[in-house]
Amino acid sequence: MFETGHFATLWRQLAERLSLTVDFVPGDWRHGVPSALVEAKLAEDKRYEVKAVCCVHTETSTGVTSNIRAVRRAMDAVGHHALLFVDTISSLASMDYRHNEWGVE
Repeated sequence: MFETGHFATLWRQLAERLSLTVDFVPGDWRHGVPSALVEAKLAEDKRYEVKAVCCVHTETSTGVTSNIRAVRRAMDAVGHHALLFVDTISSLASMDYRHNEWGVE
C-alpha cells in the first residue's frame, strides 16, 4: 500500500484490522503512487510474498491522482503476479479510469 493521502491510510487501517500484513510505503500526500518504486519493491520480492498492490486513484481530500496505467506497467515489467487493487471512490465517474484496459483486479 502506498500513502498518498487520508484514504490510503484508512485503507491500511482496514487491512490491519483484518489481520493482513501491510507494507505501507510512506508518501508526502502531494504525489501519486510512484510507479518506479512499485517496480523496485516488486523486483525485490523474489518469493512472491506481496499478494496485492493497493492504490488510491484520486485522494478525495487532496485531489492527488495516481497513474494507475503506469503502476500496472511497472508490475508487468518485473513479471510479478500481485493483484492490483484500486480505490476509485472519488474518481470513478469524474476522471478517466479504465478498469479492464489498465489490468486492475
